[in-house]
Amino acid sequence: MNLLRKTRVFYKLFIPFFLLGIGLVTGFSIFIYNSTYDSVEKNFLKDKKNYTKQILQNVEQKVKTIEYGYTTYSSTANFEAVFKKPLSEKDFDIYRDIKKELSYIEMMGIEGSHYSLISLAQKWGIVHDSLKVLTSEEVADYKNTYITDNRRSLFWKPDENGIQMVMTLPIYQREKFALGISTIPRRSIDQIVSDNNHLVQIYNRQDKLLYSSKMTDNELTNHNYQELRKAAKESRQNATVYKTRDGKKYVILQSEYNHWLYLVEINESEIGSIIYNTRVGLLIASVLLILLVGIISYLLAESFSRPIKKIQEKLAMPEVNNKQNELSLLADSVDEIVGRNELLTASLSMQKPQLETLFVLSIFRKRISENDVIHRLEQFGYDFAEDKVFYTGLIQIDSIDDQQVVDKDLFLLAINNVVEEIVPKDERLIPIVLNDEIQATIFILENNNQEAERRIMKYYEEIQIEVKKSLNIIISVGISPVYQSLIDSKKAVDLAKESLHYRVNVGSASIIFYKDIASMLNDATISKFPVELQNELMNAIRSGEEEDVFRLVDDLVEEIFRLNKNPISLGVTLVRVINELVQLGQLLGAESRIFENIKKLYQTAMNAYYPEKIKEMLIDDLIKPVIISTHDKTERGFKSLSEKILYIVQTEFDQEISLDIIADRLHYNPNYLSNVFKKEYGENFVDYLMNYRLHMAQTWLKETNLAIKEIAERLQYRNPQNFIRFFKKKLGKTPGDYRKVYRH
Repeated sequence: MNLLRKTRVFYKLFIPFFLLGIGLVTGFSIFIYNSTYDSVEKNFLKDKKNYTKQILQNVEQKVKTIEYGYTTYSSTANFEAVFKKPLSEKDFDIYRDIKKELSYIEMMGIEGSHYSLISLAQKWGIVHDSLKVLTSEEVADYKNTYITDNRRSLFWKPDENGIQMVMTLPIYQREKFALGISTIPRRSIDQIVSDNNHLVQIYNRQDKLLYSSKMTDNELTNHNYQELRKAAKESRQNATVYKTRDGKKYVILQSEYNHWLYLVEINESEIGSIIYNTRVGLLIASVLLILLVGIISYLLAESFSRPIKKIQEKLAMPEVNNKQNELSLLADSVDEIVGRNELLTASLSMQKPQLETLFVLSIFRKRISENDVIHRLEQFGYDFAEDKVFYTGLIQIDSIDDQQVVDKDLFLLAINNVVEEIVPKDERLIPIVLNDEIQATIFILENNNQEAERRIMKYYEEIQIEVKKSLNIIISVGISPVYQSLIDSKKAVDLAKESLHYRVNVGSASIIFYKDIASMLNDATISKFPVELQNELMNAIRSGEEEDVFRLVDDLVEEIFRLNKNPISLGVTLVRVINELVQLGQLLGAESRIFENIKKLYQTAMNAYYPEKIKEMLIDDLIKPVIISTHDKTERGFKSLSEKILYIVQTEFDQEISLDIIADRLHYNPNYLSNVFKKEYGENFVDYLMNYRLHMAQTWLKETNLAIKEIAERLQYRNPQNFIRFFKKKLGKTPGDYRKVYRH
């Protein structure tokens, strides 16, 4: 019965979903296809129109050039004298001048054409570059054909191999006594048309077919031609698409200059071939979408029908009879769930403090999103105004009667209770024990820094007094800077811990605000520099080992970007790297031209955003040129010398030693040794000696029972207090405190 009921609901949902999806996919596909086809057709016809215009412009330009050549020559002062005078082989100068004019026309006209000039008055002509004497019959034929019709001076007609133009001359005189003849071969017009795949035709003003791109007889019927000519006139010299009654489409354009008709046949199968891939792709996409719709419909139907049975199984509801349907079952199940949810809510209310504590822990560990924070605050009954700000305060136990605290958990819980009693509930979140060392409280105060910090100071002074009075415990407090969003509480905890660490310098029972000690924490944090990687890179450059150099540049730049998040500190650190590399290059004797564009490197460093760009700049613009320039110059002497100095320091650190003593021993100038050592190890000799002795002091404090005074004497400190002050300055704690930390 359950299977039948599930199946019935499933198909009631699946079929409508599936049919609706098919309808949407089909409609969308048809719309896309039609839109694509219209767009392709529009662009295709636009290309055809532009192609037709291009043919007209190219042909018309050449025709105008030929006409202009004949017109210009016939307008010269000696034209009439030449062409009304007999011409024989002896008149070479005249023949040469006529040939020069024809050559000019040929140069400006259509390539491959033949040009002739005929004198009807004296029966001679320059034809195909030769002087020809005309018969009386030829002259009479020319006159009857071209001179008799004095309304026209220009004739275009088809020729067996192309198009022939005949022009009566002089053009501007009534009496015509000469002819200019041009024969344009078909291949020359083919070059202008440059398309043998489509039918292109040109008709002259007398409706004669001058040119057809296809050799077969494709001349239009008279009826179709008259339709196209009429449509071309109506378009007013604009290319237009016209469909004849027999179903063929043409792009037609009539020349404004000589009224020639240009037409290009449109083959609609081309549009189909262009859109074929789109059609196939759209069909495949539609099939895939329909399959996807089927899958989604199945999943939706399954997901909507499955909960009915699941709710029944989870709540152990009885079987329904035939008169009941799934929706009734679902309603009954929801009622049951609501009832149980109310019981769960009541149970959760009793556990609200524990849940709120977990919530605050999640904030400190940044394991909750900002939206979740807002939602959870509403659940716990908090309602903050927009002008509220936050501080995080941390309490750490210093001592009980000047002794180390052994079992801190109970004391921290007791301190947590004291904080809850003293700090008003509307000015804090629930106080928590953050770990086995620290109690934490998030304060919620008005956005008034001085007043807010005074209130926090007052609360913690009261807490210190109460804890000392009731628990006999001394506590210190670290307080973070103000922040605007609870999401920043993790960072606030870290800064408050920094404040607590500073109590080593000010003593126990301290209340320390981070903002008061921020400038004193560590000036070096302005820019953090990986000195060891820098030194390794310098050594690799000295030895000329390019593979190690490239690897170390990569490591150095990545480390600099990791350590320096502030743009200013990043730029300063990169500039320092460049300075070190420049100094090394100069020390190695690299060519000075390498450093001519150093300003550009500094600008790039101060505006650094991408490590890869900095790596490429350092390698290509500085390191590679230095290595290449100093390839034949060895610095092994430097390396050997600095290693000798290093060996003396590491073996004789517990004796009286100085750079002057080493210089006397090695027979070098002390200043020279200082420069070599600084270039090799990135720090001066005195700092290295002091730091190495400090390292040995740390080792003896951790691993031996030597007295602090004895360690100071071994390290050549005449006054142990000087050693203690130097140790505390470097490590932030005295030798005795350092030994306690690492020996207990």
